[in-house]
Amino acid sequence: MVLIIIAGCSVKRTILPSARDSGLESSSRLMVSDVAELNFTAQPFFIQRADINIGSGNESQRVNAMIRFAQPDSFLISVRVFAGIEVARILLTSDSILVNDRINRTLYYGSNQNLEKKYGFDLMFFPVLLGDLITGAQVLSGVNCEDGKAVLREFRTNYIVNFFIDCETKKCMEVTVENEFDKEYISIEFANFANDGKMIFPRRIKTNNFANLAFFEMIIERVEFGAGSNIEFIPGRNYERVELK
Repeated sequence: MVLIIIAGCSVKRTILPSARDSGLESSSRLMVSDVAELNFTAQPFFIQRADINIGSGNESQRVNAMIRFAQPDSFLISVRVFAGIEVARILLTSDSILVNDRINRTLYYGSNQNLEKKYGFDLMFFPVLLGDLITGAQVLSGVNCEDGKAVLREFRTNYIVNFFIDCETKKCMEVTVENEFDKEYISIEFANFANDGKMIFPRRIKTNNFANLAFFEMIIERVEFGAGSNIEFIPGRNYERVELK
């Protein structure tokens, strides 16, 4: 279950047109700041329900999750089986992770450095799984659009992230990740975009080859943007403590 984790208002299910299909001419230059303004983490949010399907080898598992985000960098994730029983609660920040494994009565804890060493990714890679753009100062001037799409390459400490952005909607349609050491290749696809009047966001997120999982697919059913950030994590009482390293 820990491997799975590490790895009120209904939304309108409006499929947004791409720049190529809309008939509108995209700007020849896409400002990266405009894309970042549409990030999930540009404001607090509460994903009230997300259905998740995870598979590794010949095994697969279905769970649902609630995800809260409080700025600047705190994620609280509750994972439940479909009977409604919480099996794990996770707190992610920019420098640490805490996991209450309620099934095994274990509290897992780790640092950003531990997980980056183990998996090759830091904890703040999580927003990328939601379609957020992470950038450095070198791209503040913008990137070129060709055929309605822009490609942004971001160099991190141990990996390279390629963002494929629709210039009309200013949303990531796909992200690929290349690990510089073992040359592993990860792909993340975003689809079924919706607009709740405040934000444009993907309702379907699918990854391949992330954290040793053959696939990870998440369908966002309900989300509220600008929601109060009620982040509370209480370590399990008398739980065994195990360091993630």
